[in-house]
Amino acid sequence: MATELSSNDWLEIFQRCELTKEIDINIFQALYSFPGHQAPASQIGLLLGYQGKNTSSPLNSEVGRYAKRIAKLYDIDFTRRNNQKYKFWDLFFNGWMDGNYFIWQLKPELTKALELLGITGEEQFPNELPKSENEILHEGLKKTVTVNSFERNPKARTECIKHWKPICSVCGFNFESIYGELGKGFIHVHHLKPISEIAKSYQVNPEKDLRPICPNCHAMLHKSNPPLSIEELKLVVEKNSDSM
Repeated sequence: MATELSSNDWLEIFQRCELTKEIDINIFQALYSFPGHQAPASQIGLLLGYQGKNTSSPLNSEVGRYAKRIAKLYDIDFTRRNNQKYKFWDLFFNGWMDGNYFIWQLKPELTKALELLGITGEEQFPNELPKSENEILHEGLKKTVTVNSFERNPKARTECIKHWKPICSVCGFNFESIYGELGKGFIHVHHLKPISEIAKSYQVNPEKDLRPICPNCHAMLHKSNPPLSIEELKLVVEKNSDSM
């Protein structure tokens, strides 16, 4: 088995720029956003913008380079494969096969270090899913709703908005046109595929599966269960606009 680094070790590693690069933190943040901090390696590659049939291959290369950098300063015993090769990913993740997908899960000590440094990359947006599909955190009389990982993942959101622009797909509202610099780039992101139909190994395509939606329209989509389609809500808006 690979050497198990402590949370304090990871705190130090994350803060040493000669060891930890932006891409390394991006990988951890993408994985952190999934339930249980676990997902197919290929899904993480897709969210980070890698193309091709094997989107996990560039991640494996980066993880290997990162592990070797760490091994120069820490006494690391990597898990040995055959032919003198090593499982470099084993330093960072628990891993197992699930059907046709290989699953990575952040190790608890690494997860704790991300949380202590406040670099998990999580974004939270209220009322983006029906209550039955959300994790609810109670704070007195307030409720914080954490949305589905595909919608809140910063990389998936960025790719969706980059492709579709920060303009509501239902009503066409553009925050920047009304609020100027304050509203620049602001928009919610909606998942077209009902959450109940998403399998654990489902691979989201930010351009095909997500759409930018203003908060008002997003709330109205989720007034129904299952949610209304964008086309259905457009008809509602058009019908009521004509009657005004």
